[in-house]
Amino acid sequence: MKKLALLGMLSFAVFSCGGGSGSGIYGSYDTVLVGITSLVPAKVNSDTVVFVGDAGQRCQLTFQDDAINIKIKSETIKNVAGQPVTPNPSPVYFDSYRVIWSSAVSNNACEGAPECRQIFATPFAQLTSITVPPDSEVEVQGLVVTLASWKSSVLSQYCVSSLDNCIYNAILELHGREVLTGKEKIVRGSFNIQFANYDQGNACGASACAQDSTVCIR
Repeated sequence: MKKLALLGMLSFAVFSCGGGSGSGIYGSYDTVLVGITSLVPAKVNSDTVVFVGDAGQRCQLTFQDDAINIKIKSETIKNVAGQPVTPNPSPVYFDSYRVIWSSAVSNNACEGAPECRQIFATPFAQLTSITVPPDSEVEVQGLVVTLASWKSSVLSQYCVSSLDNCIYNAILELHGREVLTGKEKIVRGSFNIQFANYDQGNACGASACAQDSTVCIR
């Protein structure tokens, strides 16, 4: 058992060095190593207000969830001779994930408002259903990391422009279980997110709201 653990640690050290944009750290299960090899976008520009149309002199607003795309890769643990340590590597099933937040700057306007700060004080947790077969890579699209309701109720008030510095570091944690052995492990990746009312140009389609700006919500 000590020898197997050592081999797993060696493989972990090798594989955790690679990966693409926003990639994370591999988790060593009993038979496979699984990790996030890509996380896109690594920097999320979260628009707190989206302008979608014009009704007379009043613009129509909408608020949207934010999502990321990730790739999860599984590799059978191998010994020093490059041979699999087991003839029957297991799939890994991910049943939930959460996002843990921390402010990336000291002058974050959201952190200065209790109702805004509270949104990021606890992890954002969701259920999911992802199976990664051994020695394969699975792409997961549209993994939701923020909710539109945050923006409509609070964020659109405090994160109006990029000058508000509503910037957060985020850790994505995927909870996985090796199907054949029952071994549970957390696989992690990281990304950065900034909340602001981003200029989308003539989004409202009328002179009364020619730009995506606060003039549309007066």
